[in-house]
Parts: sequence; C-alpha cells; structure tokens
Amino acid sequence: MRDLFVRRQPIFTRRLEVWGYEIVAGRFGFAEPVVSSPGRPQTGRLTLPGSPVLPPVPSDEARLLLEALAEIGLPTLVGESLAVVRLAPTTALTARDFLASLAPPDRLVALVTLDPVPDHELLAKALDALREAGFRVGLAGFQGQPEFLPFARTVDLVAVSCQEISPEGLADLANVLRAGRAQLLATDIDTYELYDRCRECRVTFFSGPFLSVPRPARWTRAPSNRALLLLLARLQDPEVEFSELEALISLDVGLTYRLLRLVNSVWYGRRRIESVRQALLLLGTRLVSAWVTLLLMADIPDKPHELLTTAVIRARMAELVTAARGRASREAAFLTGLLSVLDALLDQPMEELLAALPLADELRAALLHHQGELGAVLDAVLAYERGDWERLAVLGLRPSLLTSAYLDAIALAREIDLAMAA
Repeated sequence: MRDLFVRRQPIFTRRLEVWGYEIVAGRFGFAEPVVSSPGRPQTGRLTLPGSPVLPPVPSDEARLLLEALAEIGLPTLVGESLAVVRLAPTTALTARDFLASLAPPDRLVALVTLDPVPDHELLAKALDALREAGFRVGLAGFQGQPEFLPFARTVDLVAVSCQEISPEGLADLANVLRAGRAQLLATDIDTYELYDRCRECRVTFFSGPFLSVPRPARWTRAPSNRALLLLLARLQDPEVEFSELEALISLDVGLTYRLLRLVNSVWYGRRRIESVRQALLLLGTRLVSAWVTLLLMADIPDKPHELLTTAVIRARMAELVTAARGRASREAAFLTGLLSVLDALLDQPMEELLAALPLADELRAALLHHQGELGAVLDAVLAYERGDWERLAVLGLRPSLLTSAYLDAIALAREIDLAMAA
C-alpha cells in the first residue's frame, strides 16, 4: 500500500439509507502542495502492477485519487454501492476511459468541480464526454451562479457544501433546480439540526458527520434503552464470572443463535464453534463480550444501519492499529472503537452513558478524552474517518498501516452485514 490515504464518505437518502459513497484521497500535509519524488513528474503516466494505466492529470489532488482507485479498486471501497468522485473538467476529459475501466459506468457518478471557475466550453466538453461514456454526471460547487445555471439544469446531481451556503440559500437553490432534472446533494452536514433544515429545503441526498453525533432528544429515553445499558454493564464488568456471562448470553436463544452464526461465518470459520461455552473458552470473555455488544447495538431501533457499519470499521481499525503498535490490548481497542458510537446510537451524552458501565479506566479515558494509548489510537481512527490528514501527520502513524487497516475494516463490516442478513 502506497503512502496515501483513501476514505469513503457515505451519502444518504431522505430515509437515511446509503445511496452511495464519495471517494476521497489524500496524503500527509495534503493542504500544502505535494512535493514530487525525484524523477517522478506529477503529470506523467504511471503504471501500477496489475492496474489500469493512469492518464496524465493536471493536479496533485486528481493524481492521488486516481492512484488510489487504480491500486485499491472501487469494489473494495464501495462493494455494490454507487461511487461518487470529484474531478476538474480537464481531469474528467483525460481520465474518462480510465474511470470506465474501473467499474461499469452506471456504478459511478462523476461530479465536475466549478472551483476554480472553469471555461464554459471546457466544462461542456467534460460533461458531454462523461455522458457519452455512460456516466451519470453532476456539478460540485454550484450555488446558483447564473452563468452555470444551464449546466446545472441538465446534470443528474448538484453537490453543495453546507459550510459554504446558508439554509436560506440552499432553499433558493432547490427552487432554482426544480425546473431541471438535477437532484440536490448537501454535503458537510455536521448536526442533525442542519440535516433537518436541509430536508425542509427539499434536498434529496445528504452527507457529513452528523450521523455520528447524538440527535437532540424529542422524547423520554425508552425503557428498552435502559435495559440495554443494564445488559451492557454486565457484559463489560471485569468482575463478571465466566459462568454468569455464559448464562447471561444463553438466556436469549435468539442472541445465542446470532452470536454463533456471526463468529462462525465472519471470524472463526475454520473451526466451528457450537456453544456459548465453547466460544468463551476459545475466544475469551472479552472478545465474546465485544461481539455480543455489537449484536445488541444492532437491535437498537430507529437508527440508520450505516451507524453500525461505522462502529465496526472503527473497532476493527483500532484493533489493527493497536496490534501494530503493540502497546495495548487488541480486544480493548476493538471495544473502544465499537463503543465510540454509543452516544449516537442512544442519543445521550457519552459521559452519562459511561457512568452506567463498569469500564476499565483506560477505556473510559479513551472514549471521553482520547487519553492514553487507546485514546491516541481512537483519535487516529476518527481523524482518518473525517479525512484530517494533517492530524494524522501529527500523530506520526504510517499511512500504509492506516490505509490497510481501514480497507480491512471495510471488508469486515461487509462480511458482518452478510452474516447478519443470512
């Protein structure tokens, strides 16, 4: 794996189901100009073993994205979902055939960027070329500029950042686009309040980190959530006896069945596990408790499935990074990543939730303050998730380690989805 980062940003429908993923790439200090390696021009051709030939591209940003797509492949990143990429008009023209070699055109949406402001003739050529190849096309950065309105009304998607336009401006933009075919994607949504305002503006698609924060409570916490916390408390209690943990899980026949199906199909398929006792003996109480915690989290109603996917990706990535560093327990790191979404799942402050759980001090410090070794790992995982490459540079972790862990975590999340759906 090269020293670059690649991540996916989920794009949601109005029902908070995943419509697709935007693919973003970067490397350390990416906010600064990328320095070329000796003898390696930034706009030359590059062939990666077993990969399509990259076309000449005019920018470092485009080159990083295309390198990542060539080496990793879209199916690894998005599975059967749609992929969305942003391209400058010039890159769209030169990379069209390369993109077509990565995936069927109907699985990829190309957003042509308007920053910096492109020449109109060049923009028209880029959109036409992408359409001729069968891609759905869109514009990124359109905010109602009259000179680009004819283009905006003919594309499939218009993406606009909520950090660059007010809710009132977003409503005006939605009205402007009603005369055309374009659907509106609001990005960089960081709170549920902003998400709700975007919905009121008739936005079709949504992206941003809002899903990972608690939603302001509109009703009293359900008794089922309190029961869940009581069960989690016993699972995480370091003083719980082996026999009590076995009985606690075995009492729920459905939970026992799902646990055994999960550990056999996802993690330990080479040696069949046929009972809760066998799972505890072979895997250990901490790991089994983590898997049961995941199953309990999956049962929380009225929450998007992608939030559970986020939990698994964080957990697996934290586990792998911790294993590479060798300074903390892998199981503890996995649980830290898993529980990092608990506040968003239950719509309560993390501090209040952890007060009800008898967690080890190192886990509590990691989840609340990102302190200690587990806290440093969680900080890195969250920085990767949001694409804060500069923060990762400060933390001093190898890009190849983080990217490999991220891709492994995506694969595990996909396997868990299949196992739970079986």
